[in-house]
Amino acid sequence: MDRVGIIGYGHMGSMLVNGFLASGALRIDEVVVASRSQESRDACAAAWPGIGIAATNGELARRCRLIILAVRPQETRGVLHEIVSVMDGDEHIVSLAAGVDLEDLEELFPGSVTRVVPTATSVVGQGTTLVCHGRQVGMHDALRVEGLFSPIGNVMLVDEDNLPAGTLLSSCGPGLLAAIIKELADATARASGLPTDRALVLATEMVAATAAYLRETGEAPRDLIEQVATGGGVTEVGVQGLRERLPGVFDEVVAAMLERYGAVGKCDGGGSRS
Repeated sequence: MDRVGIIGYGHMGSMLVNGFLASGALRIDEVVVASRSQESRDACAAAWPGIGIAATNGELARRCRLIILAVRPQETRGVLHEIVSVMDGDEHIVSLAAGVDLEDLEELFPGSVTRVVPTATSVVGQGTTLVCHGRQVGMHDALRVEGLFSPIGNVMLVDEDNLPAGTLLSSCGPGLLAAIIKELADATARASGLPTDRALVLATEMVAATAAYLRETGEAPRDLIEQVATGGGVTEVGVQGLRERLPGVFDEVVAAMLERYGAVGKCDGGGSRS
């Protein structure tokens, strides 16, 4: 009963299975996966021979004590409602759903509940996973969840009030940054004879190197700007343009994302297509 169950084998569920097993955080006999899609179940079994496959979400709930819900936010309540009737009550539910708060989850399952926000960059063992424990989670269960996710990236404990803002940076952020990388590369290619594919390589490597520099030196972004943007130089022109335009752009983007975050998961789909 101490096995880890993952309900849903889409992008996020498969990423977690691969991360937990490839990192050695779990052994293959400690994992059970459930999905309504036979194709997904077959793909999981083929990728990880010997892994536990449950035909239904209820079967998984009977076999596991730590149960990760890796389904869409609007499907989370339906899945939890489906499995709670076969659970003993001492299980630990981990929900990955944005917009479904602890109170919502605890209304259906009054036991140990934790919200976790992974990031797509966990595929390469980088990034930060946000963790927010419910009031019923004991120290042993809390440490187990934190230890489970730590091999696939950093783990940061956050209050639920700060989860939306943290999600924008840690989980949505890679998509935002990828969009910025593409736009910078495209603009450079349009203004020059540099091929777009080479511009994208340069932009991507530059961002990776800059992040590594800031992390390893401990310098603040403004320190690096002062080093590179010398008075009257090329970089200063670009930095000044961004300082004039970006604050308003990012204020609008963040406000729109937070508004959308509040709406996600509020409309229950009545079931799971995990």
